[in-house]
Amino acid sequence: MRWLREKWARARGSEDFAWACLFTNVVGVPGLGTLMARRWEGVPQLMLAIIGGVLLTWWLVAFMIAELRTMELPPPGGPALGLVVWGLAFFTAGWLWALASSVAVFRATRRGGPPSRRATS
Repeated sequence: MRWLREKWARARGSEDFAWACLFTNVVGVPGLGTLMARRWEGVPQLMLAIIGGVLLTWWLVAFMIAELRTMELPPPGGPALGLVVWGLAFFTAGWLWALASSVAVFRATRRGGPPSRRATS
């Protein structure tokens, strides 16, 4: 297990690892790549993405249920559009913040410094 930790610590300083963090944040789940780089900002980024995803999913399910009940588009008495707007806002905020954090990790790696603000153990 120790060799795995050492290998992970060495990889954290590489440019390939910074690219992996960027790709994970932008294409995968916002905040997850930041957490991979051991930066605390990943937690609120991940929470924003999850909250946004839940709101979007909730609205989509409510819309589909209302549509299937009435068979009209748009369904009368369907879900409020505010849910989808707030969901998009939360997810976009988390995504943009994760993008900025990924760029910071990438720049720190290019400068030769550690990608996180705290020392590794």
